[in-house]
Amino acid sequence: MKRFPALLTAPIVIAAAALLLAAKPAPPKFGNANAITIHELETYDYFLASDQLEGRNTPSRGYDLAALYVASHLSEWGLAPGGSTSGTLGPLQPFFLPIDLASTNPVPQAMRMAITLPAPEGNNARLLRFFGGAAPLPAGTHALAYGHDWLVPAPRGRNAPPLTGGDIASAQLIFAGNGYVMGGHNPYQGLDVQGKVIVVAGQPPALSRYQHDLIASFLTRSARPEDPMRPGDLTPAQYASQHGALAVISAPSFTELSQMAQPGAGTLRFGPNGPNYRVAKFLAPTGASVPQIVAGSRLMDALFQGERLSAEEVMAQAGSGKLPSFALATGKTLSAHIAVATTHNHTEDVIGVLEGSDPVLKNQYVIMSAHLDHIGRSATPNCTQQNPVLAAGDATDFGLTMAADQHDCDGINNGGDDDGSGSTGLLGIAHAFATGAARGLRPKRTMIFLWNAGEEKGLWGSQYFVEFPPIDLSKVVVDLNMDMIGRTRPPGYVDPPHYRLVAPHEAFIVGPDISSDALEHTIEQVNNDFQKLDLNHFYDVTAPDAAHDNLGPGPRGQRIFYRSDHYNFAKMGIPIAFFTDGLHVDYHRVTDSPVKVDYTEIQQVAQTVAATAWTIGNEATSALPKLNAHLPQQLIRDMAQVKRAGWGQRTPVLAPLPGEPF
Repeated sequence: MKRFPALLTAPIVIAAAALLLAAKPAPPKFGNANAITIHELETYDYFLASDQLEGRNTPSRGYDLAALYVASHLSEWGLAPGGSTSGTLGPLQPFFLPIDLASTNPVPQAMRMAITLPAPEGNNARLLRFFGGAAPLPAGTHALAYGHDWLVPAPRGRNAPPLTGGDIASAQLIFAGNGYVMGGHNPYQGLDVQGKVIVVAGQPPALSRYQHDLIASFLTRSARPEDPMRPGDLTPAQYASQHGALAVISAPSFTELSQMAQPGAGTLRFGPNGPNYRVAKFLAPTGASVPQIVAGSRLMDALFQGERLSAEEVMAQAGSGKLPSFALATGKTLSAHIAVATTHNHTEDVIGVLEGSDPVLKNQYVIMSAHLDHIGRSATPNCTQQNPVLAAGDATDFGLTMAADQHDCDGINNGGDDDGSGSTGLLGIAHAFATGAARGLRPKRTMIFLWNAGEEKGLWGSQYFVEFPPIDLSKVVVDLNMDMIGRTRPPGYVDPPHYRLVAPHEAFIVGPDISSDALEHTIEQVNNDFQKLDLNHFYDVTAPDAAHDNLGPGPRGQRIFYRSDHYNFAKMGIPIAFFTDGLHVDYHRVTDSPVKVDYTEIQQVAQTVAATAWTIGNEATSALPKLNAHLPQQLIRDMAQVKRAGWGQRTPVLAPLPGEPF
């Protein structure tokens, strides 16, 4: 081999060395995703699932402590806050998106009611008894005792309006069958309800079936059934408020009758997690509802005394859809003072932001989310018996001993997996992005790290974020959600009925096949080049078939797609992917302990999510995930509904609320 003279080669070598020294190293393919460690994940989860946080109920001091814990890390790592923008105290409040909560409850000691009965008219005077009947009430005015003769019930249903108080003076009464305007049937045809009190009994059969299925879904921890109420349908309270009625009195269920027969009925009592709060901005505007009352047996007898139907006949036919509508006797009137009081509380989403490096693309967002809350305390912890969804027998038949130690008998639902694991994984991702940015690894698009409040109460935090967004939602590229990513099948474990749990190095992925094939392609490509998880699409459907989500009661299976925070983003037309480990015997029980969490699983899922976010954050605009041309009908209906409701209009962030942590 011929040699070049040393004098010629030396300058070339020196120049090459200088170029190598000047060149910046190529960024890792998946950013700083490899920086997420098992040790940090274990530390985060053991704090979030500790007894001291008392199950992170929304709202609670334990939840606020969890929010402070997350915010303190985000501040320490140098991430920007995405919450409160004014009136904040200290470095942590700006990471909170404040959410005002309200709980409206009866004031039993202030309740008053009386019914005035006319004198009987000829042969029309009938005593129409219920539950064995009582002596006919004479003509005149009769006081009715709160708690025994009538009650103001707690709001029913996730979207029910708040309780409404008010005064009623000598109002006439109308009986309107079940009172629902539904499926083309209007029980108020020919009746004027203006200034009157509406009396109703039962529900339409379709709604009764829905209520039955709703209870079954709660007992089996399966998906909520689809509400049969459609746009244009009206509940009795909605019809009353729209047509000037003063109140709605409902015939009692047997449960309510039994309740009113007990000593101390009507006394205000709360469970171990306190009052039943709801998001104030989700509630119907003031004046959009009317007082709602449940009649006891004495009030029912009085209402239908001397009428064409007795209380007994009304109760027997309630829910049949066959009850006629008619005005009650002209001289029969009701007076009442319905007293309610509203208390306010707070909760908060926690938001950290890493601004993108590209001057144009930084105005687009990649959201990664998890829910920070859990279900709080249990009144009667079932710490030694099997999960109620399991078949009778020893729970050890399923490969996981359910007999708990004293730590699990304290009534605290720690939520080590649900969703301590997802919140932990998101902390690990945020830390990796922050430390990567500190050494020059910053994606082109802006990353938003979102810990949602109140997922267990009905996806509150994510709904609040998309209904009243602090950013332009049209610029959100994708939501990558993690909920329960910390459990895998131990040796000998067998899935119980209705549930399915992943094996080690496996994860269920939900949503891409439904909403965005392009997102599915990106995730698979990232996974194949990185963690190589077994991505299981068993739940990636909206209707079960022979190979997908054919578990659970009824024909619709678990319907996991609708059951976590990603779904509110899907309703806004944003491509989503949901990572989960499935369901297991400790789901929503005091035995969901951080001791049982597989931290290697959290690491692998979190690193996959981080790598996917990094890839999408740097993707060419033409290659961004797009929605599929054909979407499920339920999703299409929900997208249309939120559009009609005006979700997604950028909204100023509330200042910190009274009692909010700082």
